[in-house]
Amino acid sequence: MIQVDIVTPVKKLVEGAKADWVKIPGIRGELEILPGHRELLTLLTTGVLSFPHQGKERKFAISHGFAEVRNNRILVLAETAEESTGVDKARAALAQKRAEEKLVQGVLDEHDFRKQQLKLQRAVTRQTILQS
Repeated sequence: MIQVDIVTPVKKLVEGAKADWVKIPGIRGELEILPGHRELLTLLTTGVLSFPHQGKERKFAISHGFAEVRNNRILVLAETAEESTGVDKARAALAQKRAEEKLVQGVLDEHDFRKQQLKLQRAVTRQTILQS
């Protein structure tokens, strides 16, 4: 079993959950962490983090951060993280629409353009964890 901890700058979402595997959105693609995994420190991108817990698969929409794997424990430090049970579908769809509208306008500087891209990614990811 792997111990799972998920932390953001404002709260601890998961502490000490036990899982058979954990899937994380690495910057080079999805990683599946199994018991006995070698030590690893990796960057995370916006995407879905999931693991089985008490007969159900828990899913989180996370955005950027780090994951450390050591001694059958994974510590995820994410900029933002939201469990599927806490996602407001209408709010996520509205966030997606707003970001798309701002991106289409084409009057953004590089910084604001990147900011809207990240908002769009987060909104889409939040909706994705509700669908599966």
